[in-house]
Amino acid sequence: MTSPTRWQKILYRKQPFSDNYSGGDAQFLKELRKNVSVVHYDYKSAVFGCMNFLTHLDMLTMYFVLFLNILHSNWSPNILYGVFTSTIVFYLFFCKFLTPNVANGKEHARTIVTLFLFAYAFTPVIRTLTTSISTDTIYSTSIITAILSCFFHDYGVKAPVVSYPTSVSSGLSSAIFLLSRLEEDTPTLLLLVVAFTLHAYGAEFRNRLFHVYPSISSILFCALSLFSIYCISSFSVELSVFWTLLHVFILFVCPLILVLKQTGKCTIHGPWDEAVPIKSVNR
Repeated sequence: MTSPTRWQKILYRKQPFSDNYSGGDAQFLKELRKNVSVVHYDYKSAVFGCMNFLTHLDMLTMYFVLFLNILHSNWSPNILYGVFTSTIVFYLFFCKFLTPNVANGKEHARTIVTLFLFAYAFTPVIRTLTTSISTDTIYSTSIITAILSCFFHDYGVKAPVVSYPTSVSSGLSSAIFLLSRLEEDTPTLLLLVVAFTLHAYGAEFRNRLFHVYPSISSILFCALSLFSIYCISSFSVELSVFWTLLHVFILFVCPLILVLKQTGKCTIHGPWDEAVPIKSVNR
């Protein structure tokens, strides 16, 4: 008399069981597990995550303020040249900070020079791209694409919604819509370079900086927040008050809500889960 065949959770061997068999009720309940992949965040890490998000919002806000002041000639053109120079310095520091290898630095330099030449060649086209479209439509479309860029932006958290190509393309589209309202080629070119550097390299640099130097990142966040509130106050005091309250809500209240609500997380895992290969570590 032969013993009954024992079921094994493998696919490469033929077994006398149906395809949807999972070991019976006893093994099914035995392998039932809860909250295997759930990540519990503490309040401090949640606050630092919100700082990443708010830093990106502050950078976009200051870019919009810079564009409006250049458009209405409220600021001297020297401010734009200063911002452009700061952007180049930031990019060089980015290459040194993230790519200490000389070859990588040369590759980045070659890339930025190529893009700068293309931007210089197509600046007249960009500046007159939306001449027949109303200004209100341009502003609303630019804001929508900027929000879309923030939605797909990389804030240092691995999530399916993060998409670098979508975030960069949406951010550049937002900038190009705005720049099509300028009347001169030089500020259009400089603001385009600033927008590309902000959207293409800003996320990686900020995430690395916040991870390696959390104290410096906190000081940088406070400075950017105060400066963005000051810039908005030049247009509307009520809007600056709203911007301040939004910062307080996102920075302190939202992490508290996350910490309080994460106790209700409940995910169930069992034999029905897809097999996940485990990578062996070579020692």
